[in-house]
Amino acid sequence: MVSDHKLPSHASVRVMIDSSPVLKSFLAGSFSGTCSVLLFQPLDLIKTRLQSSVVKGQHPVAIWTIVSSVFRQDNIRGFWRGLTPSILRCVPGVGVYFSSLHWLRTNFGSSNPSSIELLSFGVFARCIAGVTLSPFTVIKTRYESDVYKYNSITSAARAIYQGEGIRGLYCGLSATLLRDAPFSGLYLWFYTRIKAHVPEDVSPHLPSNLCLKRKVLCKRIICLWCILAAEL
Repeated sequence: MVSDHKLPSHASVRVMIDSSPVLKSFLAGSFSGTCSVLLFQPLDLIKTRLQSSVVKGQHPVAIWTIVSSVFRQDNIRGFWRGLTPSILRCVPGVGVYFSSLHWLRTNFGSSNPSSIELLSFGVFARCIAGVTLSPFTVIKTRYESDVYKYNSITSAARAIYQGEGIRGLYCGLSATLLRDAPFSGLYLWFYTRIKAHVPEDVSPHLPSNLCLKRKVLCKRIICLWCILAAEL
């Protein structure tokens, strides 16, 4: 007999999420990562092609040359080549970053964290996400580059593992962390400090609804900047 007090499935999920701030941070980060990947995958692909043209020994090419080449070869769908590994990297990656950041700040941070704390939390959270998602980053970059003629994501992973072993899936990790970890620490510090200066009180010279919209807009712009930076 089913109990009358049993919660519906969606309510149970909501309770579980609300009871776990780390899980909530992970899901929020994953959702933001999904949106950013879907929107900016074409730009990421163009950037990778620009960088890989040097590896092929070609002369530097213009952005519009790459755009026309991609469109000519694969039509509009070509700009989303590598979307699957990008999602596999960014969606859990941003989730891991934000959940790690929440866990670090909750367990080791003070109510008013110092600059050193903020920088350290950003660095460590990025290191955790970078190490965890490094295999997907390697596969994504090589699959997008068009230097390696992989037929699929699985064939790319198999070829890397067979040719280079497990170390191949972590190729470039040190350089990635040296770039991303300090940057993550800096933008967490900037975000926290700038957010603290966004006015919370309502200006007497403006309608209350306009002040509220201005405050929300400022905070959303700051959050969007951090989300895009975390996805890089």
